[in-house]
Amino acid sequence: MKPKRTPRPALPPPGLRPKLRRDQLRDLALCHLEALDSIARGDATSATLWQVAEAALAWSRAAELMRVGEVEMTAQLELALSLIERYRRTGRVAFSGPEYQAAKAGVAIMDELAEHTDRATALAACEWADRRMVAMMAASRARAEA
Repeated sequence: MKPKRTPRPALPPPGLRPKLRRDQLRDLALCHLEALDSIARGDATSATLWQVAEAALAWSRAAELMRVGEVEMTAQLELALSLIERYRRTGRVAFSGPEYQAAKAGVAIMDELAEHTDRATALAACEWADRRMVAMMAASRARAEA
C-alpha cells in the first residue's frame, strides 16, 4: 500500500517565493564553516564527512533546480567524493593539497546559493539530499557487513 502524500499548497512563481530567513542563512554558514574547520584541524569524524557530503548534495540539487552554480557545485561533489575515498583508504577525514582552498570556495558558493534560493527550493533540495544520503549510508553499512 502506498503511503498517502500530504497535499502541499500551490507555490507562487519562483521570484515571489519567500527566501530563507537571516537566522537560517547564518546557521547554514556556521555549519558549513564548522565542517570546513573541523576537517582542516584534523579532528573531523565520519559524521562530519557525511554532513559535508549531504551539504554538497543538497546545494548541488538547489543549484540544479535554480539553474545557477551547477558547474561550481559539481566541483564540490567531486571534492566530497575525494574526501570519502580518502576516508575509505586511510580512515581519516582530511584535505590534501589544494582541496582546502577548493572547499573554502565551495563554502562561499553554498552560502551564495542559500542567499538566492527560496525556502521551497531549499526544502526540496534538502529532502532529496537526505533520501540520497540514507541510501548511501545503507549501502556503506551493507558493504562493511559483507
